[in-house]
Amino acid sequence: MQRMSVREHLFNQYFLIAGCLVFILLFAANVVAQQVTARWQDTKHVEPLIEVNPPAVPTVRKPLAIVGGRLIDGRGGEPVEDAVVVVEGNRIVAAGPREEVDIPAHADRLDATGKTLMPGLIDAHLHSVMNNDWIHNYLRHGVTTMRDPGHPFRFYQSLHFAKRPLPRVFLTGGHLDGFPPVWSQQAIVVRDAAHARRAVYDQFEKGATGIKLYFRLPLEYYETITNAASGVGIPVMAHLELVDADDAIRAGIDGIEHVTSFGTALADPEDVQRFKAAVRADYSARREERFRLWSKIDMESERLREVIDLAVAHDIFFTPTLGVYERQKGDEGVEEFHLTGYRNMVRFVEQAYKSGMKISIGSHARIPHAEAGLDYQHEMELLVKAGMKPMDVLVSSTTGNARYFRTGQRLGSIEAGKLADLIMVDGNPVEDIAVMKKIDRVMLNGKWIQDDER
Repeated sequence: MQRMSVREHLFNQYFLIAGCLVFILLFAANVVAQQVTARWQDTKHVEPLIEVNPPAVPTVRKPLAIVGGRLIDGRGGEPVEDAVVVVEGNRIVAAGPREEVDIPAHADRLDATGKTLMPGLIDAHLHSVMNNDWIHNYLRHGVTTMRDPGHPFRFYQSLHFAKRPLPRVFLTGGHLDGFPPVWSQQAIVVRDAAHARRAVYDQFEKGATGIKLYFRLPLEYYETITNAASGVGIPVMAHLELVDADDAIRAGIDGIEHVTSFGTALADPEDVQRFKAAVRADYSARREERFRLWSKIDMESERLREVIDLAVAHDIFFTPTLGVYERQKGDEGVEEFHLTGYRNMVRFVEQAYKSGMKISIGSHARIPHAEAGLDYQHEMELLVKAGMKPMDVLVSSTTGNARYFRTGQRLGSIEAGKLADLIMVDGNPVEDIAVMKKIDRVMLNGKWIQDDER
């Protein structure tokens, strides 16, 4: 028998040791992965979720009593005339009719006669990229809290260098999409179910307070993602074009962004097939084809009723962003199918609202027919035109969106214990929603932002 050389013997030993090390590393990595998964699955969500840029607490501790205004507290009750709201530090300590609120003797007083005092507005769908001036302008017009669904964290590095106050910003991180992604600079392209699950955990660890699904992501990954997000206590919202809304709802999503996301679940199957084929071939085709699709939808169909009932049963938050799709006669390039398609979108929102679907309010970004910085208020007006009562629009823009953000314990209403994000409006928005454009003062975390601009 031929004897092994010393070199061959050493090589075999090194090979054995290396194999053992590889096995140990793989085993350890698997254990860690299982522990991470188990940790997130075992995590119990404790409200509230938190913005990435909490504003500083005011240093002045002297209470402020805002006296004599009309109080709309965000909870849907009748406005309170001649009300008092007392703020101390960054908290509301009392709110109600003048005769029921004790004003501290040492408090400063602000006369709000003729004004309406409301919670700060919460924008459920607002995109920005490294633009503090842009979102500061929204704050000046009453938006004290916003969420950007689907933009990467790096798009908001500018928050760390802000020189002026900004809204509270909730982020989801880059949206989860299929291949090829629509917006490659913004997407996490999901490879398989394990990758989808890890993406949720990674986003959560970076500060995501939600997960956004984009329209090329296959339905097969939805349930994996919603289960993972549920484990860490954050909502999942979806922009749909190729996945039908009813399928997405059954897979466990919490919110649907854009009225157009419902189109393929409502339209005639042949029209849907043509629409999806066009969008798969060229994602930009959706910009025109979605109007063609909606122009043909039967707004009295049993199918439409079933989809709305399903969304209501599953407690879905619906953010229509009607302003994005608003088309008016005389607009450049607008044809009859655009007008018919938009009218049907408005009718769908009306039916969804009347059926009890939870309507959220989001401005998206610059939209047609809105003044710069007042996109949110324009969306409020469009929802009133779609049949929503002004008070319900106000509730959706405050308490409702706070619940969608899962931060309702902190924000969304004017009541004792809540953070002092307030706006003063010149007029009565219950009688005329258009006065929401007349924001007199904005308080963020107990401090008037106008004081920082003097």
